[in-house]
Amino acid sequence: MDEIKRELLKSVKYVIPIILIFLGVLILENSSSIYNFVSTNISTVNNLLAPFFIGFMIAYILNQPMKYLESKFKLKRGISISLIYGILALIIVFIWLFIIPIIKSNINDISTSIPLGIGQAETLINNIFSKLKLNINNQEAKVQINDFFTNILLPLSTTTATMLSDFLINIMSSIVSYIFNIFLGIVISIYLLLSKEKYLEVINILSKKVLAKYYLIVKEFINILDKNIGVYIVAKAIDSTIYGIICTSILYLVNAKYALFLGTIAGITNMIPFFGPIIGTIVAVIINLFFSFDKAIIVLIVMIVVQQLESTILEPYFVGKQVGVPPIFTILAVTIASNYTGFIGILLSVPITGVILMYGKRFLEKEKLL
Repeated sequence: MDEIKRELLKSVKYVIPIILIFLGVLILENSSSIYNFVSTNISTVNNLLAPFFIGFMIAYILNQPMKYLESKFKLKRGISISLIYGILALIIVFIWLFIIPIIKSNINDISTSIPLGIGQAETLINNIFSKLKLNINNQEAKVQINDFFTNILLPLSTTTATMLSDFLINIMSSIVSYIFNIFLGIVISIYLLLSKEKYLEVINILSKKVLAKYYLIVKEFINILDKNIGVYIVAKAIDSTIYGIICTSILYLVNAKYALFLGTIAGITNMIPFFGPIIGTIVAVIINLFFSFDKAIIVLIVMIVVQQLESTILEPYFVGKQVGVPPIFTILAVTIASNYTGFIGILLSVPITGVILMYGKRFLEKEKLL
């Protein structure tokens, strides 16, 4: 009997590789069908889960303001949620009715005005040459300058303006196409916020069963990550909104071109750590440079002053030192995130880096290397 078992085990050892090879050949031969089946089902699952993901993100972002209202003003959960979603609805309606049309009009105006601006820039450069008594007699040099304006700067500027216009239209189209998912997401987020303690309790029970002895370590890590990301996003959003409003107001006061559009860009790009304010300033200066060199210099000075005030007053007040990431690591994190992730990854790169640095510091202290 034992001999039969041994022979059977030997047979199984030989049969299993043959079965695996056979399955591998079948998979290779039908790889395209399998890929189409998997991708189709993944797409279906994603479409089904999209409202839940949107709802979770909305609930996660609005959780901090809700907690603030509850702790600061002692409001009940239902009242605080009603206030938050009411204010959010008013903001969205205001932006959709008054801000978006102006920005779209500004982008279309920029795309049609850039050729005239290029000509003015060419005239400006020629005037600078004449004031500096730099007479260009070389016909080849003149041809190269004209080629630069005609074949490089003009197409590049026009393409940039078109891309901005298409970007805005695509965002509006995406919002319209996902309006059903967004509506469901909002409803789901309300339910999540109303009963978040119950859901967290269920998650805690399941986590204890699954993670066992690692539960407390994972829980601590998630709590730290949640605090860093949640508080950072809300604080940075408030900071960037105020910064965008200030930039828009100041640009209006100095009669800069497309103040609302440029102020909106400044507010959005300010969400990007370190590089964001620089990008917003460059865009504002270049667009005004097409119309007036003096105005572009004024815009540059104004944007630098507002940027310095934001970094010394607004950001420390709202964002504070809660993330605690040194500038060199901020640059590294944003650079890596920009290469491998989208805007969300860039936004989250700093708080996530803050958590990594905190655990790294703990490890060094534990090993007595710090």
